[in-house]
Amino acid sequence: MAPPDDDDLAKPQSHAGVTVTDVVIDKPGPMPVRVYLVVFAKEGPGHVLDLDDGAEVSFGRTPGATIVIDDPRISRKHAAIRRAKGDVYVRDLGSRNGTKVRGDVLRGEERLVSAGDTIQVGPAEIVIAAVTRGEAKGEGEIPAPASSDAAFAFDDVVVADPAMQKVFRLARRLGQAPTTVLISGETGVGKEVVAEQIHRFSPRAKNRLVRLNCASLAENLLESELFGHEKGAFTGADRRKIGFVEAAEGGTLLLDEVGEMPLSLQAKLLRVIETKLVTRLGGTNEVPVDVRFLCATHRTLKQEVAAGRFREDLYYRISTFTLQVPPLRERPAEITLLADLFAEHVAEKMDIAAPKIALDASEALLKHAWPGNVRELRNAIEHAVVMAEEGTIHAEHLPESVLRPSEPMPIESARAMKEQFFEVERKNVETALSAENGNQTRAAKRLGITRRMLIYKMAKFGVGRD
Repeated sequence: MAPPDDDDLAKPQSHAGVTVTDVVIDKPGPMPVRVYLVVFAKEGPGHVLDLDDGAEVSFGRTPGATIVIDDPRISRKHAAIRRAKGDVYVRDLGSRNGTKVRGDVLRGEERLVSAGDTIQVGPAEIVIAAVTRGEAKGEGEIPAPASSDAAFAFDDVVVADPAMQKVFRLARRLGQAPTTVLISGETGVGKEVVAEQIHRFSPRAKNRLVRLNCASLAENLLESELFGHEKGAFTGADRRKIGFVEAAEGGTLLLDEVGEMPLSLQAKLLRVIETKLVTRLGGTNEVPVDVRFLCATHRTLKQEVAAGRFREDLYYRISTFTLQVPPLRERPAEITLLADLFAEHVAEKMDIAAPKIALDASEALLKHAWPGNVRELRNAIEHAVVMAEEGTIHAEHLPESVLRPSEPMPIESARAMKEQFFEVERKNVETALSAENGNQTRAAKRLGITRRMLIYKMAKFGVGRD
């Protein structure tokens, strides 16, 4: 494939001694696995670049390099990373100080076999992040990413943060339990998606997941929607209506924003959860129901109980297990990955080629505090895709609300991003060794890596030491 014209390349931009030029490669079609290079400079936030199949990213001091590192320890042409037929290769370009892969000096070219692999190029460190795209809803389970589970994607979800990995692992385990689960977190953070995962991995997955937002209806309407009503129960009730509880028979009912439910209805909900019997508004007959309840809220229900706005007995009944979903500002490594995923979805709906996200746009996304979380990011990318005209999203295409200065992100530095990726690696190594009772050969096979690489990772993270 011929290289792109100069006009197709984004202008180089420099940050913390690292200059990145976007690589524009025509994609023959969506790849089942997305591979990203996360570049950590000595100071400042990291950079995330999409490595398409057929693309090559070069490192060096020369302006012709894809990533220009202005440091005397870097040769003019230092190293290159390429992707071919899904595999990722790294090679040294005859550098003066050498290139290290997983701590070892690189000889010639080497194929990388694990997401989470690290490449040392002078003062810069590059981490390989693989994101496996999920299948259509309802088909099988979330696929594991290439070998290391460093990140995975499903529909509108990217999980690369250790805290989110823990939430999703618990969600999958809780799918097998019949208990009620309380999912808490800020508005727009993805609580409904977590509920979908619990339902999807439950024995009820073949039946419906019914959703009801308790904050969207007035009290009198909410009772009718939740429990149903009989004909003549109130003015305008000209026929019997089945409520959401009965509609979820055999499946799962998600009560979103349960903290907004009026106290008078909380007592009725508690009784239904405990007895599995529902009485329609205006009726006397008790109807047995087989429903699994999930609840979600952006409020701190303990505080609501203390303030007398939420029943204590209901709180303890629905919070047998509680999943706390962290806000997007605490998951910076996922921001660019999610943005890329949303851009593809919007472009597909518009029947256009998915735009690239340029460095200046990526940096703007990483600087924003995202008070609206994932929902705000999705809306921002939809706006940017519509505004972008040349197939590349730049900062100028993002909404003004994103570009305006906002409160600094608590976790924005390269060190924090690096720690997130490395923590996932460490946990994966520990889990594999535990599952194989310490047998390194079998643990390496489980991870999809060589035993030598496993030993390197064990030493790197201090796993197995007394």
